[in-house]
Amino acid sequence: MHGPDPFGWVGAIIDDQFAVAGVAGEGSFGVVYRATHLGLDVPVAIKCLKVPPGLQDRERPALLATFRGEARLLHQLSRRSAGIVQALAVGSATSPARVWTPYIVMEWLEGETLERDLKRRLDAELPRRTLDGALDLLATAASALAVAHEEGVVHRDVKP
Repeated sequence: MHGPDPFGWVGAIIDDQFAVAGVAGEGSFGVVYRATHLGLDVPVAIKCLKVPPGLQDRERPALLATFRGEARLLHQLSRRSAGIVQALAVGSATSPARVWTPYIVMEWLEGETLERDLKRRLDAELPRRTLDGALDLLATAASALAVAHEEGVVHRDVKP
């Protein structure tokens, strides 16, 4: 497990479809879990939204509708660029910690962060990247952001 599990999903199964193995990361708006899609037997990432404190039960449908709209947009964008993670499912469930949890299931992508890449290169005493090498590294991300911007989407949380 990567970190704390505020929803209690680790070791549980979401909606009889997704077996949650551990926390992959946490941000201010949500927690990402590594899980297995039981029907397809493939690893997936499940992003669980942190619901604002004080959200009333009557406000849940509107929040879930907005969240579903974001998942649909992600799905549409991912069909235009291999550099955008695919949304596979969207829903909500009550977690073992009794927290109502909207979630998006996405493809699991293996890789390393830019920080790890730079540290690995430094530790291995490899030369710094050339400008062309750096541009090649960033080209896929820039292309994916261009697709999003063409659709009027501004991504405010780009991670290295």
